[in-house]
Amino acid sequence: MRVAHSAITNPLYALANTFELDVQLGEDSYSLRIELFRNTETEGHFRCHAWELERFRLTPTFPMDENGNPTHASDDVLMVDRGIAHSKTHYQLEDIVAPDLEAALGIVVDDLKRFLEHSTLEKAR
Repeated sequence: MRVAHSAITNPLYALANTFELDVQLGEDSYSLRIELFRNTETEGHFRCHAWELERFRLTPTFPMDENGNPTHASDDVLMVDRGIAHSKTHYQLEDIVAPDLEAALGIVVDDLKRFLEHSTLEKAR
């Protein structure tokens, strides 16, 4: 399926599955959310977003005090699309080409293992 308009450069991608896991690297930890999308026009093409769930301290612009300064700060968890370092596929620019969803997930898991091995010098299984 495609939206017919000059501003649209690709077909629709449908969310095929979502996975989440926790990563502990030394003192640092975060949750990693992996979303796989299926290209609705081209069989065997998938898009991946690898989101880090990260806590940010935000300063909302409302409400304001009498001097026009924010009256609150908030700590919120936001999803940041950072991909997976050392991946063979640049997820934000390229499709994953695989025969099915399971094979596409296998490619992402292999990329994750490569990143973990690089980061920890420990072999992933």
